[in-house]
Amino acid sequence: MKKFRAHSLFIYVCYISVAAEESLQKQMQDKLDKEYKMQRQKKVIRVDKVMQKHIFQNVRNPLDEKKNEKHFFRNDDKPNIKWFDNKFNINFPTSNHLHQPFHIRRAPIPSIGVPWPKPQKIRSSSDSLYRIKTLSAKTNLTKCDLLSKAVKRYRDIFFTCHNEHFINNLLNVHNANFTFPIQKPSLEYLMSQPDISRLYLLVMTCPSYPTISSDESYTLKSSSKGIQIKANEVWGAIRGLETLSQLIICINNILIIKRTEITDYPRFPHRGILIDSARHFMSKTTMYQMLSAMEMNKMNVLHWHLTDDQSFPFESQTFPDLSGKGSYHPSLTYTPEDVRDIIEFARVRGIRIIPEFDVPGHSFSWGYGHPELLTQCFDNRGPISGHFGPMNPAKNNTYTFLSKFFKEILKVFKDQYIHLGNDEVPLACWNSNQEVRQFMSKINHISNFKNEGTAAWNFLTERLIQSIKNVSTQRENGVKFILWHEAFQSNLNIPGDAIVQVWLGPQSLVEEVTRRGYHAIVSSCWYINMIKYGVVWPEYYLCDPVSYSFRGDKSLVLGGEACLWSEFITSETAVGVLWPKASAVAERLWSDQSLRDVNEAAPRLEEQRCRMLRRGLPVGDVSGPGFCNVKATANPTFHNDNMKGQKHKSRSSANIQSVYYVSACLLLVGMFLFTFFLQKFKTKMKSGCFDTLPRLMSR
Repeated sequence: MKKFRAHSLFIYVCYISVAAEESLQKQMQDKLDKEYKMQRQKKVIRVDKVMQKHIFQNVRNPLDEKKNEKHFFRNDDKPNIKWFDNKFNINFPTSNHLHQPFHIRRAPIPSIGVPWPKPQKIRSSSDSLYRIKTLSAKTNLTKCDLLSKAVKRYRDIFFTCHNEHFINNLLNVHNANFTFPIQKPSLEYLMSQPDISRLYLLVMTCPSYPTISSDESYTLKSSSKGIQIKANEVWGAIRGLETLSQLIICINNILIIKRTEITDYPRFPHRGILIDSARHFMSKTTMYQMLSAMEMNKMNVLHWHLTDDQSFPFESQTFPDLSGKGSYHPSLTYTPEDVRDIIEFARVRGIRIIPEFDVPGHSFSWGYGHPELLTQCFDNRGPISGHFGPMNPAKNNTYTFLSKFFKEILKVFKDQYIHLGNDEVPLACWNSNQEVRQFMSKINHISNFKNEGTAAWNFLTERLIQSIKNVSTQRENGVKFILWHEAFQSNLNIPGDAIVQVWLGPQSLVEEVTRRGYHAIVSSCWYINMIKYGVVWPEYYLCDPVSYSFRGDKSLVLGGEACLWSEFITSETAVGVLWPKASAVAERLWSDQSLRDVNEAAPRLEEQRCRMLRRGLPVGDVSGPGFCNVKATANPTFHNDNMKGQKHKSRSSANIQSVYYVSACLLLVGMFLFTFFLQKFKTKMKSGCFDTLPRLMSR
């Protein structure tokens, strides 16, 4: 009888708990419904009638769900995200004719498993998937450190899982067509797909350093037999491994890849980024991050603007006072070890580093340690205190010094090209200095220049280039030069094999450069440091070094560079300002010229942004409001009974109430059992039967 009463008590307590819970939920729902109705009556939602109409038509409202079911929507009345009015917007097509059309700024839903930049030829099938549990790399080259390092580097990337959650609040917009590019496959379907475990790398040659003529082409094929990458040179294999890393996706902690065939090669051989570490010092970490981002985007030239008027951070072993007195601070310099490390970090990623030491202008910082190099400027009262102009062309010591300095540079930097600057030379200072004026008067008689200052500039450039060539005889490929376009426009006698970099001017200037037989690289439309509000990458994407209307020699245009001058950009902000905007430049320089659809590129660029964040690069925004899921599971256990995929936080939060309810019931059951056994124990104590306790507890 006592046992029956205890059971009845327990059932009654559980019933009371459930009834109280349901009553509390009903009261809370009634309160929320009442508040919502009051808000609608009082018009607390302060929007105009057009916006209000669209909000209530396109956002799900539980109170109006039955009413909306009866409403008829035309097929062309579906919201979508399009490039409109220099922004990406949620576009409501039928509202565009209204007096106040309604748009919401929003980045597109990222693509899934689509490479950036887009390969020249790609064919894939979503119907054929392969699981990757392990990936054993086999190569025909046994002695290629570049390939072995690349395989090791990418193995860590392959097996870092970033689960695709297939969650986006745009999917909750009523009567819209927002979907993911692929449908989430079921766990059973993924587990039923065949495994592949072989990566075959067939590479013909393994050069030590990349050059302007490096072959970066490759083919990639994934099938039931494994994954195969073929390349003529190791640089193509490295580009293929990057593409492979972007094809692999992770769902429910299972790595998968579609059946894919790719034939790929770059459109231009020179695809560069200019980094200015003289206006603001760029830390070694920032330089590594820049190079890692370049590898992800298949950029292959780092144009390193090392010195300018403001500072001289390069530590010269030949002339230590250049950085000793010319750097911002003794700690803000690049030691020989730093430079070697950065060059090696770039080399193994197939990236050339071209140093720029700007002369004869932009050279004020040289004068901190060696003032004898510069020209003293004068006014009508005499020398101007502290005012030094470009390097002094009238002194033989200037050429001797520069010859020794660049001899050191040619040993430190391995690329065939060096950049001599030669832009924005202030000739007025030379004209103010009597020593230089006398020198200019002498050489002007043996030159064809109408302007004496230009004649002196030409003399200095010609003599400097010849002296650098004289000290480069021990180099296998000698040395070649890049100069800014001012040297070309001023008709200086620059070598025929020099490259002219155009940073300001129309397409006609590039055409003129090529018509005169010079190679050209273009930067004029890719000054990323010119920060603008809003979505700016489409203008970078649509700029083409060789447009369809180009009237010069297209074969002489080598490519271009995205520039990040650092007057107002620091080491801490540089990566976020440059990337992923520079990714738009990367695809323009790599992929086929016909790619000009901003709406098609936008989801792929969003995915590339998310990839860069997932690899630890602090990149910035690119297309407006949106998000990336960046949480990673390194070296995941692909599937077992204890791991059924990561669950979204909001789903767990929705079940908290149920967890509390189950916990309360379990607590009541525990209390009932404790009371039952306690009563039994007291009964046995009174009868003196202690030996029955073990048997009781065992039950």
